[in-house]
Amino acid sequence: MNKINLFYKPLPYALVFIYIGLTYLTLKLNGLAPSLYHEDGYFENLGALSLFIAAGLMFYAFYYVMQRRKTTKIFWVKQWAYLALALLFFFGAGEEISWGQRIFGIATPESLAEINEQDEINIHNIEFNGISLPFESEFDIFWGFFVFLIPLVAAALPRFNKFSSKFMPIVHWGLGMFFVFNYLMAKVAKLALAAGYSYAKVPFIQAVQEIKESNYEFFYIFVCLFVLLDLLRAEQQPELSQ
Repeated sequence: MNKINLFYKPLPYALVFIYIGLTYLTLKLNGLAPSLYHEDGYFENLGALSLFIAAGLMFYAFYYVMQRRKTTKIFWVKQWAYLALALLFFFGAGEEISWGQRIFGIATPESLAEINEQDEINIHNIEFNGISLPFESEFDIFWGFFVFLIPLVAAALPRFNKFSSKFMPIVHWGLGMFFVFNYLMAKVAKLALAAGYSYAKVPFIQAVQEIKESNYEFFYIFVCLFVLLDLLRAEQQPELSQ
């Protein structure tokens, strides 16, 4: 693999780590809280936009491999994995903005409003008998495997990398560090920054969650860009195709 690209340089990682730290320090800037943590605030809008961009990159990757399906050596399972990722990120983006409900002024159907915690047109806020759907834990499991664990094992075990990359795109293990650092920073923020937070309209824990989710979603731009560039590079150099 040609390592002459931004994903193998330390500067982009340093800049993202700095950005992560700054996002949590905003918890001390109570005057900016209304524009940061509310619905349609900075963090939610950035997260939705990031997921739409990530979805677009994966839709293009799927289109690219399907246009070359007669000559490509990419296994059909991996071809459809690009589409699965595109649909996943598109679904996540749609959920973030409640499928355009506030943009287009759409009222929440009464039957959905009765079971949705925030009276919105989305699935991730649905609650049955006081029990919410486990989207947050499933989100963590997804990045834990796809962006962190599998790339780490693939980097350590070439045979595993050769086998698994036939069925799915494998990202650079360094990208997983974004997610791990963000996860740890959210834990630290809950312990260290709660005392300085005083914006009553958005609870502290909710504000931390908004930051953490937005950061995760932003990182998926880098993940999908890596996947696309890796695909294009492999197709231009057939000996690298999986």
